[in-house]
Amino acid sequence: MRHIFLISSLLLISCNKTDISFADSADQRLRNWIETISSDEFEGREPGTVGAQLAKNYIAQQLSQLGLDPVSRNSFFLNVPASKITLKDQSYATITFRNQDRKLRTGKEVVFWTKHATEYKKLRDSEIVFVGYGIVAPEYDWNDYEGIDVRGKTVVMLINDPGFETGNLRLFNGRSMTYYGRWTYKFEEAARQGAAAAIILHEEAPAAYPWNVVENSWQGPQLDLLREDMGASRATLEGWIPHDVFNEIIQFTGFNYSALKEIALSETFQPFAMRGLAFSTEIYNEVEYISSHNLAALQKGAKYPDEYILFTAHWDHLGTLEGNPGDDLIMNGAVDNATGVSSLLEFGYRFSQEPPERSVIYLFVTLEESGLLGSEYFAEYPPIPLKNIVAGFNFDGIQPTGKTNDMVVIGYGASELEDLLELELTKQGRYINPDPNPEKGYFYRSDHISFAKRGVPMLYADGGSDLVNGGRLGGLQMEEEYRLNRYHAVGDEYDPAWDLEGLEQSIGTIFSISSSLANSQTWPNWYEGNEFKGIRDASRTQ
Repeated sequence: MRHIFLISSLLLISCNKTDISFADSADQRLRNWIETISSDEFEGREPGTVGAQLAKNYIAQQLSQLGLDPVSRNSFFLNVPASKITLKDQSYATITFRNQDRKLRTGKEVVFWTKHATEYKKLRDSEIVFVGYGIVAPEYDWNDYEGIDVRGKTVVMLINDPGFETGNLRLFNGRSMTYYGRWTYKFEEAARQGAAAAIILHEEAPAAYPWNVVENSWQGPQLDLLREDMGASRATLEGWIPHDVFNEIIQFTGFNYSALKEIALSETFQPFAMRGLAFSTEIYNEVEYISSHNLAALQKGAKYPDEYILFTAHWDHLGTLEGNPGDDLIMNGAVDNATGVSSLLEFGYRFSQEPPERSVIYLFVTLEESGLLGSEYFAEYPPIPLKNIVAGFNFDGIQPTGKTNDMVVIGYGASELEDLLELELTKQGRYINPDPNPEKGYFYRSDHISFAKRGVPMLYADGGSDLVNGGRLGGLQMEEEYRLNRYHAVGDEYDPAWDLEGLEQSIGTIFSISSSLANSQTWPNWYEGNEFKGIRDASRTQ
């Protein structure tokens, strides 16, 4: 009870702060917001902490002062229930070949978990089926599950999609990853097919990261949305195995990893049971339940209130590190993502000066750092029909550069929003810089994907890298310095010396596009051939 009183008192103190946010200039507004949101007071904004409560409260205060309304009911806060599942040491995973057990070493040879919010799950001698890339993509005439029933079985699949290996632009999207290449999709599809266990074979190049990233990401407590079925619709086990480990295990079966890759690319590929191989596991969990919140604000349209422009940014970050007293242990998350939160507040300020014909939603999501869970929950249980969202714009980790000659479009070649962006940039004497690393699938790693995969056209273009003062080399050096020294580190702090002209430039560009959409009857769509276009088309006819 004393703890609850303390949190309430802190929230009250935060609410009663003297407001300095609505300064005359965009530069000062953005500085005020970024500095406050990334302050030590908010303790790195880890969901479930006092600092996170203070941060949410501050954002809600700003939304109220902007004159915005809640999207749902009488509060900006939308509850996001989650489970926190910690795998206990006695858990194990074993592959058996002709009665010879190979118990895999957790961390080095396998990482695994369960989405089932339960203390114990097991599988015994589940037949192993190789399903190629584990993809069902009608628009590409591709079905890796065709002709086989995998219910109760363990599916093993390759990472990325077939286009990566060939570079053939007529095969998916060449080396540019599609959503079908993402591990999130592969586990979702395996669940839809009824698989008892789903295992991805890790290979560094097509995954775009080494094994240690997988090992570090999936060990320790795992957060997931608390669903009505307690996760029962997912496979009992989801996991990764390094491709060389799997290759060693199957060397006596007549197959090897290289052969499996070659088979998976064949036009005549058929999934098949790997005779003699079986998978077993026992999973022991510690299960806890937490509650966090998205914040959603609405600016009601004057003429078309049931049509929406969506802005998204995650407010959460990584909290504090363990260490010695006196050390800097706070992960302030100034770039990631106080810049994004502040951008949305600035859009709210600008639209409040001239209310649009269509409605505008400002969505600040939680649990992004835990796997885009807040945006996923909003998209799964939307307070407004997703088919009524005209378009969306995502803001995540904007570098504090000076002015740029470009804007980088992550996932370039996706939707007609890029046409609008190109027109606006041309007016400014600037240009679109296509995603420099499309094979890494960055388009599928931020909150907009929760809406894109449900058909909503989304644009992720919130900064440039070709600096007016410094050129491409200067931009690349800035990005690399941030990646090496400050990304997900205590060094991601606000600096009063930051040059925010590039951020203002990006906000101005997107505001021009979004304002045009908010005051028209234009409905942008995905480009022909995009994996989300069919979903959008179907939703618009309902």
